[in-house]
Amino acid sequence: IGPDCSQRRAPCARCSHEMVSPANVTDDPESAEIKPELVKASFRDIFFSFVLLGWTAFGGPAAHIGIFQKEFVQTKRWMSNVVFNELLSLGQCMPGPTSTQVSFAIGVTQKGIPGGLLSGMLFQYPGLMMMSLAGAGAAEVLVNPDGWLRGISAGLSAAGVALVVSAAVGLAVGQCKDQTTSVLCLLSSIVAYYYTSNWIFPLLIFVGGAVSTFVNRKKPVVAPDVNEKIAHLGLNRVGGGVLIVAWAVIWAVIVSLVSTNDYESNKSLHWFEAFYRTGSIIFGGGQVVLPLLLKDVTDVTTVCVDVAGAVVAAGVAGATCVTTETTKSWITEEQFFAGLAIVQAMPGPLFNLSAYIGAIAARRAGTNVAAGIASAWLGLFGPGVMLIYGILPFWGAFRSQPAYRRALPGLNASAVGLVVAAVFQMSFKLRAISPMPDASVVIGIAAFYATHYGVPRFWKNGGVGLDAEGKEFTLAPWKMPAPLAIVSGGVLGLIAWAAGCT
Repeated sequence: IGPDCSQRRAPCARCSHEMVSPANVTDDPESAEIKPELVKASFRDIFFSFVLLGWTAFGGPAAHIGIFQKEFVQTKRWMSNVVFNELLSLGQCMPGPTSTQVSFAIGVTQKGIPGGLLSGMLFQYPGLMMMSLAGAGAAEVLVNPDGWLRGISAGLSAAGVALVVSAAVGLAVGQCKDQTTSVLCLLSSIVAYYYTSNWIFPLLIFVGGAVSTFVNRKKPVVAPDVNEKIAHLGLNRVGGGVLIVAWAVIWAVIVSLVSTNDYESNKSLHWFEAFYRTGSIIFGGGQVVLPLLLKDVTDVTTVCVDVAGAVVAAGVAGATCVTTETTKSWITEEQFFAGLAIVQAMPGPLFNLSAYIGAIAARRAGTNVAAGIASAWLGLFGPGVMLIYGILPFWGAFRSQPAYRRALPGLNASAVGLVVAAVFQMSFKLRAISPMPDASVVIGIAAFYATHYGVPRFWKNGGVGLDAEGKEFTLAPWKMPAPLAIVSGGVLGLIAWAAGCT
């Protein structure tokens, strides 16, 4: 074999195997598996990939990240683990729904602005449509679902968590390659699990970047892989800057308008302002935004009376206290928690709860339901989408800067720690709420094995193949695609319910 054989993509005369460049080697340093070259997706590829994901992306933001990593990094090879982790870190550092921002960014890097709109909207619309219908009239049916439907939901959720576990393992192995990054990942996961706040995610990533910059201050800077060029960044830097300014201006304008218009005269404006404000200040995705939304959309008061019927202060001995909603409440607390239960059983982002709230608020106010859905949904999603489109052009420029390259290992390791924390949070929560806890765990284990390690190809010549010289070798296992794993989890959940595995 010639000294440059490994640099050329050509058949090697001595071993009959196709040679690949070092850039094609898997990002996992512990694996000797050879990956194919990175592929630039077409509009057709984006459409057929995301049109199915939109209906099978169960499990919440962390599960979505796991699905993206499995589908677009490991399977389809649209980007490397390095670029994917950078996009994930960007999403974690900006307000808005992280998985939604990453879904748009994946399309942007492949086919620019229209590619991002195509991938992002295909990922959003199934959940948007179902939550809109739930808010417009079907909520009562879905609040207390039948046992078979709960079985399917439990199976879907278990498979979704399994994908998060697979993503966490792959990301940790690929990004935590030394003691510094391993410790940053550990600390990030511990803090994120124990302490929940809307600012803790960006703070952990910032600390990780600062520590990595200090540790690597005297080390030579590793430049981005020249073999991987980002095909598109959407807007140029001027356009990105204009979009970021527009986000701030819109926020200032609607706050000013709300201060001069009462709720009764322009309900849609007040709905839009509340959701736009929340979408502009929330980091970390749906789990963080939901409790804050409860305070915005509901307003209750507690009235206490004594045995004689007189109103007294809370805490008086013998007093009876009743909590009631005020006229300022857009929806009831019962409706909010019903929607929270529904959205977690639906595919897509948890932010789609905004469509449900907008529909119910419009029904209660006697206004157009479509206007209520649009005000709430666009208000909550708009800031995050505007910011990811505005930031990507600058990311394309500063990702080659020495300061950023030194900080990058810490940024990525801390972001991976957030995924690791989500694994434990979701696993414990899934088992606690499942109608068949042990069956859910078993379904999750099976889904993890099928997607992460793969199933031996016993059906194909007993799992044995022949090379060019007629020698036998073991075929690589078949790794189940993420959408198929999700659907299979739902089927297994239905079977478990029917078998009485409660």
